Amino acid sequence: MEVRGTLDGEPYHVEVPVWASLLDALEAAGRPLPAGCRGGQCGSCTVTLDGVPAPACVVPAGAAAGAVVETARRAALPMLVEEMAALSATQCGYCAPGLVVALSHLLSTNPALDASAVREALTGHLCRCTGYEAIVTATLAAAARLRFCIP
Repeated sequence: MEVRGTLDGEPYHVEVPVWASLLDALEAAGRPLPAGCRGGQCGSCTVTLDGVPAPACVVPAGAAAGAVVETARRAALPMLVEEMAALSATQCGYCAPGLVVALSHLLSTNPALDASAVREALTGHLCRCTGYEAIVTATLAAAARLRFCIP
């Protein structure tokens, strides 16, 4: 099956089997993502698909035909990445790409959020290295910077 679309702002084209997932298509396009579970439960392969976060491992590649796909390379808000680094919000980094994609989407759609909204957005994202509190704190710090437009 042929899949064409936009990947991180550039056109891409791959041939994959009809049963392939978007994760498989991204790997074929030379953009592999962390894939912990390959069943939509860990969140590490989260991308935005036409602006909506989705685990790439459970999206059929055909469903992404013609879509705009953004990985953490393009979908991550720099302020969030800076705050996560400053607060040591991730340790091994395996879950970080999916986390920053999902949380960047949350911040882009609702910069006036609270800790419970951040925790809800973390549903479906597994991090075995942290207790999530530093991730929540970093997201709230990025939200404060966004509200006050501090670069």
